[in-house]
Amino acid sequence: MKTALQKGDMILFFAGDTWLSRSISYLTNAEVTHASMVYSEDSIIEILADGPQVNKISLQDNEQQGHKAYLMRHTPELDFAPLKQSADTYLQSDTFYDFPGLYLLGGLLIYHKIIPSPQVLKCTELILEAGILMLDRFIHQKLLHHTGKPMVCSQFIYQLFYDCGGDYRIPIINGCFSEAGTADACSQGELCLADLLKENSLIEKKKATPSFSIKEKDLDIPTLTEDLSKKLYFALSQSEQTLFDMDSLSSNSQETGKVLSLAQQFLDKVGQLQTKLDLDLPLDAMFVTVADLAYHAPSLKKIDTIYVKRL
Repeated sequence: MKTALQKGDMILFFAGDTWLSRSISYLTNAEVTHASMVYSEDSIIEILADGPQVNKISLQDNEQQGHKAYLMRHTPELDFAPLKQSADTYLQSDTFYDFPGLYLLGGLLIYHKIIPSPQVLKCTELILEAGILMLDRFIHQKLLHHTGKPMVCSQFIYQLFYDCGGDYRIPIINGCFSEAGTADACSQGELCLADLLKENSLIEKKKATPSFSIKEKDLDIPTLTEDLSKKLYFALSQSEQTLFDMDSLSSNSQETGKVLSLAQQFLDKVGQLQTKLDLDLPLDAMFVTVADLAYHAPSLKKIDTIYVKRL
């Protein structure tokens, strides 16, 4: 007997076979990388490349027939009417999915512990470069044509609950973008860019703007995202077995200093975006990952593992 879906349940899909999905799964230490909410007995609401949409689904018996996912439910259970009203508002708005994967990856690299091998630092540098260029393009061009909010999938589902206020709002404890979640998280051989930026330790940030390896005219986000995600995934996984002497960062100040400078520029661009969108939110509230919904939200309970087929 298949698990019965309830309106307002969350369906968190396991990572797909794209390199972006694999990299996000690796960095968040989570199997799940896409979020949706049950909109009716046989449909979900989610945000995809074309914006918010309702899609028909059916539950299947195994992974060969459907996409593996966690079924999550808010506790205590809540009236669905406010959530439906919130969802319908976004369906009728020009809310759009325009925080490409590089933006999310860039944020995760800043707030997540990484191993500072030359390969990982180079990938981080390129991802931050692309993220800065993408944000700059987004701020100066796309905001002129949209009045709605841009979101990633997990932020969209989180926002549906947040907009209802009160008990609907989902607390995120020590999430992927939470400073509390990264405190004392780095052990020998690991590096937290957020800590280095905050403490200005080990490497003094360069004030000069570094030259970019990626040119704005060549910024093909989907292709570049997959390419850099693949490079990052292999760099992280291959470096995981090796411990690096943190003192060696000081002797390689030029390379690490550029990464820190780019990380600061990236955060500055995020701040500009928040100002443009009139969002008075910290980064950890502006970006909620699927891992946060699965593991860092005490009001959400995992009901079952299910297999979902889109119709």
